[in-house]
Amino acid sequence: MSFFGGGTDHRQWYERHGGRILTSSIDKYCYLSARRLPPFFEYRHRIVWSKLETVNFLEEIEHPAVRACLQHLGVNAGVEVHHDGDLPARSGLGSSSAFTVGLLHALHGLKGETRSKRCLSEEAIHVEQQVLKEAVGIQDQIECAHGGLNLIEISPRGEWTVAPVALPKPRLVEFGRWFMLFYTGQTRFSSAITATTVERIASGEKDPELHKLAGMATEALDILCNGADLREWGRMLDLSWTIKRRMSPQVSNEAIDEMYWAARHAGALGGKLLGAGGGGFMMLMAAPDDHKRVRGALNGFLEIPFGFDFSGTQTIFMNER
Repeated sequence: MSFFGGGTDHRQWYERHGGRILTSSIDKYCYLSARRLPPFFEYRHRIVWSKLETVNFLEEIEHPAVRACLQHLGVNAGVEVHHDGDLPARSGLGSSSAFTVGLLHALHGLKGETRSKRCLSEEAIHVEQQVLKEAVGIQDQIECAHGGLNLIEISPRGEWTVAPVALPKPRLVEFGRWFMLFYTGQTRFSSAITATTVERIASGEKDPELHKLAGMATEALDILCNGADLREWGRMLDLSWTIKRRMSPQVSNEAIDEMYWAARHAGALGGKLLGAGGGGFMMLMAAPDDHKRVRGALNGFLEIPFGFDFSGTQTIFMNER
């Protein structure tokens, strides 16, 4: 869940200006399991996601991230991979990067290897950008691997740091109570939206907007850590959404605009579509006393209760035989 600075994690921006993103992970997960497939079947590999794939060669695997991860790690022996997720794909909550990070983590475990969260972040970035050739930034992979509420800073050389935001527990609890998350009912492939945005970033056309978004990450961090009124955070989210809508005409549409303004008129201070835009989940910020009115205004949309998560990618079970 990226709050401020989204877009500055694209190479076309940070190689010129550096990047700064204030982001967090939440308690919604994708679960990946990997095991050696015994040689008793008519197929060599079995992949279970929204489809069931049984193939003999890695090149035949339809799921692009599974195929890319297996090829990247040189896994040639028969494997079975299962995926289950708490949220739908193409929802703007970094589910594709969570999948890639989690699968790499599981496959390394299958090979008897351990990797740090930094190494898993770097590997996931490599797989998505270099192997799959996707027009993605680097914040999702880093955040999914590390977990927590973080300020991610990226140098023009592409070097990045993760600075956890340490808040007293009462302030963290108060902060979490201001947020609401609603599913728009629309999914989208972010690649087309992101490709348009990246072209505009590379041309320099959107430099003023991205400078503003990067600066807002610092301003928001100061508000949060200094105990200031969280209403200002909400107003900044509203401004950041206005800026994000100018990044590409595909970021929003009439139905999403109507949903957002219904929430604002009911008391929400601000919010944004998460991810590239175009659908998925809308994050809103409102004073806790106003949640009931916002919920009533959006009674046709599914609300998703959530909390922050600080674990990042982790191994739940590993059989070391």
